[in-house]
Amino acid sequence: MIAHTQTLFGSIALVAVITGSCLALAGQLNSRDGMLTTGLGMLSHALAYVGYTLFGHAPMWLTYVLANTLLSAALAFYTVSIPLIRGKRPPWRRAFALPLLLGVVLSLLINTEGPRQLSACAVLLLQCMIIIYYSHQYALPAGRAHRVLMLGAAVSLLGLGIRVVVILNNAPVEMHYDVSNLKQTISIAIGAVTIIMLSFGLVLLSRERIEADLKSNALNDPLTGIGNRLSILEQLQDELERSQRSDLPLSVVMLDIDHFKQINDQHGHLAGDQVLRHCVQHLQHRLRRTDRIGRYGGEEFLLLLHNTDALGALDLIKELRQSLNEAPAVIEGKPVPVSFSAGICTPNKHTPEDVTSVLLKADGALYKAKNAGRNTQMLAEAI
Repeated sequence: MIAHTQTLFGSIALVAVITGSCLALAGQLNSRDGMLTTGLGMLSHALAYVGYTLFGHAPMWLTYVLANTLLSAALAFYTVSIPLIRGKRPPWRRAFALPLLLGVVLSLLINTEGPRQLSACAVLLLQCMIIIYYSHQYALPAGRAHRVLMLGAAVSLLGLGIRVVVILNNAPVEMHYDVSNLKQTISIAIGAVTIIMLSFGLVLLSRERIEADLKSNALNDPLTGIGNRLSILEQLQDELERSQRSDLPLSVVMLDIDHFKQINDQHGHLAGDQVLRHCVQHLQHRLRRTDRIGRYGGEEFLLLLHNTDALGALDLIKELRQSLNEAPAVIEGKPVPVSFSAGICTPNKHTPEDVTSVLLKADGALYKAKNAGRNTQMLAEAI
């Protein structure tokens, strides 16, 4: 079916204006969600198509040079939206250098036909490939939005490829914006699909990032940056199950910063927060990649030592405790000695235990370590 080319351009432009305006208005509420730049991209896309509808009835600089420059600017807006949504610095200069370059080249080639059309296709093809690259580079783990973006850009590559083939076959006139034929109809339809897929992909990417941020905020401790109580308990459940399946030892350590209330009383709560961050950073730098640490509550932390038996846990905690003794926190230029007490529980591999029983044993061992004078560690089995 052959559709009237300029009617197609006008219809797509109308839809793009409505959708782009909604996204741009919504994006003003939060410039970091990428909706403003996505909306501006769609508006630029729509203006380009408006220019195409005037082809043959208005000057070439307006209907071809400016229109294609606007289309290139739309792809630049889509490009910068991807890292912007992911919270990264957008490549504004590099992205918009291509529309500027295209505008200059088309102005110089305005009186040609094939070279002018091929130049426009070449820049637009390059921008679509950049969108595919950025979509892959900034993909969220387990996300799907990047696939939609990559597919949308790939569809655009197909449409541009059709135009290039026709132009190279010495039929550039068939690709004039006021000519209606099957190739033109297919090419424009592909352009419409591109707008829909890229805009939908960017909205979906924004949603995925928001969901990821919410999940991260729900599971991370805002003060120390490590997992909170809910997160570390979920990990403990997973580690207990894995220990049973793999028949590998697991040691669970509950540690408590010694005399933390005195630190708060003497130096203030902000200093106490700084001490907590200092302790976490100190421990993180000395734990293995397979070990886990989470803030259990207040000044209490939970360590999960993968593939570590009771003796190994005792040695490791002793080393951590001694190294922290030698690395005091610094508050307003003054050293503040820090130590911790720890209770260690190594569940019996042959007798499955649940999270509650393990925590009770580790807490009991911690209580005994405190009664022993603090700044020490105790095994649950010794209770």
